Amino acid sequence: MLPRCPAHCSKHLGTMWVALPLCLLSALLATGSALQCEVCVSEEQSCSGPLQPCAPSEGTCVTVVARFRPEGSLSYTAKSCLEPKNCEPGPFSVTYAHNVTVRANIACCDTDGCNAGAIPVPTVSSIPNGRQCPSCFTLWTGSCKDNEPLACTGAEDHCVEESGIFELAGITLKKAAVGCASPGACVKRAGEKKYAKGVLEWLFQAKCYPAPRAGGGIGEP
Repeated sequence: MLPRCPAHCSKHLGTMWVALPLCLLSALLATGSALQCEVCVSEEQSCSGPLQPCAPSEGTCVTVVARFRPEGSLSYTAKSCLEPKNCEPGPFSVTYAHNVTVRANIACCDTDGCNAGAIPVPTVSSIPNGRQCPSCFTLWTGSCKDNEPLACTGAEDHCVEESGIFELAGITLKKAAVGCASPGACVKRAGEKKYAKGVLEWLFQAKCYPAPRAGGGIGEP
């Protein structure tokens, strides 16, 4: 004959057996409620991939599309989960010395699979806007030594000065760059910035200011 459990013990056991299923159900609901984003990487202007659950801190789906032109043209697209604090959406463009250009667009959203589809890469008019900036672009060094005046075009009416480390698809580059930029490029600040999974930037210096009128001298107005 099995020993009988005291009344207070039976009460605790009953409470435990009621609470256990509720705890399991709560855990399942919490897991199922995680945001799911499309995740992919491509050297094309668009990509598609499976939906993957995000970490609790990643409440945003992001799409980053960019076109670089150091020599020739390189396109890159990344989609992933992202912490909302890192999302600064919008297009921007930058033109450096020797016709090195960056054209990028970032879009964020917060519902399951909302980053499916493609977003456009911004274009820049070649018509001068009457402003100019100092310009340079160097790799594997942290500073620019020789700056040349650059005539700004289209919507690129700001000057940017950057130096730091850029990581893209496992490739790490140290750079220093100065040039004309659209206002959207002014969101860059010194410190670490994550644009998407595998796309990181650590800036030691990040300055952005309205470009002076051509012929009025190079420097902050």
